[in-house]
Amino acid sequence: MPAFPILSVSRKPVLLVIFVSAFFFLYQIANHPKVSKQLQPVAYYTDYDEKACLPQKQFINNPPAKKARAAMVILVRNKEQADIAQTIVNFEDRFNKNFKYPYVFLNEEPFTDEFKEAVKKAAPNADMRFGLVPENHWSYPVWVNKTLAAEKRAEMGRKGVYYGDLESYHHMCRYQSGFFFDHPLLDEFDWYWRVEPGVKYYCDITYDPFLFMEKYKKKYGFVVTLTELPETIPTLWQHVLDYAKTRRIDTSEKSHLLFPYFVNKDTGDFNLCHFWSNFEIASLDLWRSPQYRDFFNYLDKTGNFFYERWGDAPVHSLAAGLFLETSEVHYFEDFGYQHDLYRHCPSPSKDIGCRCECPTGTTDESIDHDQHYDTCLPKWIQHEKEARKKKSWDVWS
Repeated sequence: MPAFPILSVSRKPVLLVIFVSAFFFLYQIANHPKVSKQLQPVAYYTDYDEKACLPQKQFINNPPAKKARAAMVILVRNKEQADIAQTIVNFEDRFNKNFKYPYVFLNEEPFTDEFKEAVKKAAPNADMRFGLVPENHWSYPVWVNKTLAAEKRAEMGRKGVYYGDLESYHHMCRYQSGFFFDHPLLDEFDWYWRVEPGVKYYCDITYDPFLFMEKYKKKYGFVVTLTELPETIPTLWQHVLDYAKTRRIDTSEKSHLLFPYFVNKDTGDFNLCHFWSNFEIASLDLWRSPQYRDFFNYLDKTGNFFYERWGDAPVHSLAAGLFLETSEVHYFEDFGYQHDLYRHCPSPSKDIGCRCECPTGTTDESIDHDQHYDTCLPKWIQHEKEARKKKSWDVWS
């Protein structure tokens, strides 16, 4: 017989009580509203590492086992077939030949057979879909005075407002701001990657950015952030402030929203920073949400997509500011990208980017936009740093 039979018998229920109490304590911590997000598991897709630069044979022997509901979205005209074909060749080589996401081409006019043949030749094995923009998405709404719109375009042309005198450009900006995400060809998708004719990627992308966004709960991704031309959006900022006030959206520094990134701290005015939307990797549900639809409709009723030259880039950016936290926006710093003279390449000193082949030299074409006078990257880096610090403090305060 054991020397201490009572202790021997009672040890199991005591240990059980301790275990249950510890489990309950940890459960309460993990589900506390302030810290539950921090304690959720981060392992979402175990077959890739976004920090690794995988060899091409990795995909030949072991293709990605999981894909997001995503597509490349390309708004393009027939006359741009050479530029977009060249871009697709580059894009396939740097990314999509391994991940095989579909392309959705959209046009306000029917695509020609010549266009379709050219882009299919650029990527013979790719899934390509061609759609026509609905007429009501590329025309004047009933509340817009066409005569006044024409007069305003002529005035913008005289003043040298960039693209201000081009009627089709106004329709394009309005379409990209308020309608592209509702095209039937995108109904089956949750994510999109916007691709433009003539853009170029300089680095291999060996991880799936869509799954990256899902894994880290991101909603919007960018490569270049810069200042907008003030003459294109003279009244946009005030309309956005009025909207936020009527909808009781807290845009102050106290909130976790992205919005303070766009505020000049000295004057309270728009600092003109925005995300350059010719590159976007984002959630379609962000734009399909009732909040964004309400925001777009509010702006659209002003008529200023036609009376002024509001671009989709500041509209998307300021909407992200109103509806997203800073932590839901991602800077794809490891992507090498160029559109016109604007280029971003990963800094060699940071050891990011995969097999990058960025231009070198001192010409405008080879100077990284991060060094230009109109870059907002330093502001973004500072804002993101402050937002992380503030959120960390609020979690434990």
